[in-house]
Amino acid sequence: MIETDAARARFLPLLDAQSIAAAVLDAHGAVKMASRVFSEERGERYIDAALADRALRSAKPVVVPVAVENDTGSESAIFVYASAVAAFPLWHLPPELTAEAPAGKVVVLTTLAARAGPIERACAAFGLTEAQIRVVSAVIRAGSIKAAAAKLNLSHVTARETLSEVYRRTGARRLPELVGLLSSLAFGLLPSRADHSELLVDVWGLTQKQASISLLIASGASREEAARTLGLSVSVVRKDLEQVFATLRLTSASELARTVSTMSMLGALLGATRGQLGFSDPRAEPLRLLPRANGTRIAWSDYGPAGGRPVLIVHSSMTSRLAPSGLVAALQAEGFRVLSIDRPGFGMSDPIPGLRAGEHDPFDAAAEDVVTLLDALRLPTIDVVARGGAQAVLAMARRAPKRLGKVVLVNPDPPTSADGRRHGPLGAFKEAYFRRPELIATFARLLAGSLTRERLDRIMRQSMRGSPPDEAAAADPRIAEDYWRSVRMFATGRIEGYVNEQVAIARGGDPSRMGGLWHWSILIGGHDTMHDPRHVERYWRDVLPDSNFELALDAGRFLAMTHPERVAQALQR
Repeated sequence: MIETDAARARFLPLLDAQSIAAAVLDAHGAVKMASRVFSEERGERYIDAALADRALRSAKPVVVPVAVENDTGSESAIFVYASAVAAFPLWHLPPELTAEAPAGKVVVLTTLAARAGPIERACAAFGLTEAQIRVVSAVIRAGSIKAAAAKLNLSHVTARETLSEVYRRTGARRLPELVGLLSSLAFGLLPSRADHSELLVDVWGLTQKQASISLLIASGASREEAARTLGLSVSVVRKDLEQVFATLRLTSASELARTVSTMSMLGALLGATRGQLGFSDPRAEPLRLLPRANGTRIAWSDYGPAGGRPVLIVHSSMTSRLAPSGLVAALQAEGFRVLSIDRPGFGMSDPIPGLRAGEHDPFDAAAEDVVTLLDALRLPTIDVVARGGAQAVLAMARRAPKRLGKVVLVNPDPPTSADGRRHGPLGAFKEAYFRRPELIATFARLLAGSLTRERLDRIMRQSMRGSPPDEAAAADPRIAEDYWRSVRMFATGRIEGYVNEQVAIARGGDPSRMGGLWHWSILIGGHDTMHDPRHVERYWRDVLPDSNFELALDAGRFLAMTHPERVAQALQR
């Protein structure tokens, strides 16, 4: 049995820049530089000069709750004051502010409730309608269904019925869970098991017991469930919760959920490591979330266009669903509607509960997710382009062969035992995984925990030496940026999927021979430092004897990114 323990490592948090407002202050608390969001929200109204002065003389940030006015009254936000020496470059702030800011202090204000954009994008990820988004946004801002219904001039019954459908689409059981889920997603944070009780204790002065109760209630647990989890009586939980509401000036569990989400954002901000706090990509990424039957969630993207022929881009075991921009454009130009999906434990998709590395077939679990997505979209079949991830496509062909249309496998990796080529840092990991699969989780934590953009660039350049097309690709800023975006989720600590698949590849045998797949095409780059292209072709011809093979002599491992038109053309044949 091999377990991943991402909690032992500290990973790069991702935040939506629009959910945070930041400003640089002078020694008197006056604003010298401000991000766009800070200016739009008039954050200077809430600056406390005394706290700014205190932060100037302190080596630690000063964290305080602040009552922020909005159109529903006021609600609690959080200010973080820190000296510029402590803040730069520990925090990478929104693009408007740079690490070359003048000496002074930094104040960070969370503005989730005040701005509709992040919440609306979070709702859109679950495919909510405009009417549902209006109700949900009002509930998050007002803190209760009754207040939201009054604000929207709706009946209480209509608002509750709308939320019932929202629960179904999001997989949330109760209103606090829904508010917490959407609030966290609006901040841009990945789903996390991190315990932020210390912040609740430090910032709001709660007891440890009250903080633990608050976290459970905010996650959607009932009073009874919280009592059972903590080994307390229901009456004790109710009494402590009343004290929490009084201390935080809250009136509902939904408001508590929003507050805890804010604390989670703050925890990510203050816990940023290696001098980097990552902001999510400014380009719109069409994230969608689909609940599984067990309550966990599948992350997928729909790049459109809506009327195109659906094609699914399958990611490799090192990347995520964020598809290469050139490949998306090439497929769209040929009339395809481009979809992608994070396999279990990758990117934003939850792992499958109870499935441990080495004790299940992760590719079969991934195939089940694809079937779930196709059913939800009412797609009888779908074409596939796999940039790696061939094992997941084979699993899909075994589980639901009639759901697959045309398939293009780009540089499919054979099992490690079938090819002895080792080169560069990635080759070293490949050899280590093959010899000691029980250490894959440890290697993954080390790799992910130290993965920065600069380090990834060095690894790729070293690993691609000897392959001219791949060396050129690694030096291409657009391709390098696309690759970093697709790998970046790995740097956040979501390594379960990677570990599951690498263990299966290291321990697994050869797949069974699959004939009759004449509508499959296999594109193999003529240069590859990871595998010998001749061995790759020989191996897959044995597995897929009736499929079409093409050797791209002028391409390498990054074939799907350097020659996207060739991939799209192969899908058209």
